Amino acid sequence: MNDNIMIRLGTEAEKQELLNTHPHVKNVIHDNGYFIIAKIEDTVVGYLWAFKRDIPAPVEQSEIFINIIEVIYTNLRCQGVASAMVKKIIEIAEREKAYQVRAYCDIGNEPSHRLWLKNKFSISPVKMPNGSIPGSFVSYVI
Repeated sequence: MNDNIMIRLGTEAEKQELLNTHPHVKNVIHDNGYFIIAKIEDTVVGYLWAFKRDIPAPVEQSEIFINIIEVIYTNLRCQGVASAMVKKIIEIAEREKAYQVRAYCDIGNEPSHRLWLKNKFSISPVKMPNGSIPGSFVSYVI
């Protein structure tokens, strides 16, 4: 990864700036979550937004669910930026005593599947009643 890239929790102002410049993310970034950014100097080059929730099963555990992860600049993809953001959210999950970190990945998103495998996530395809597989849930147990 580029040594000039800083991975850290983003500020509310940085989140608002991202929402203003990339309006499509308004549907997946909300309040009360974890906003992680990858930054080179004054430019956000990647972001991850996740939230903590109870696991919907009678096990009294919580998980951190990654709702979106993106490296904005294509020339920085496959350079370790996304992996660094994933490692940061895993650190947060460990501190928060979450059971796991999870995300959903569309089946056609091969680069994303490679990211999850590289970072030791399990991959569980979602099979619909008609036999189609629209995507996978990926999980990293803490």
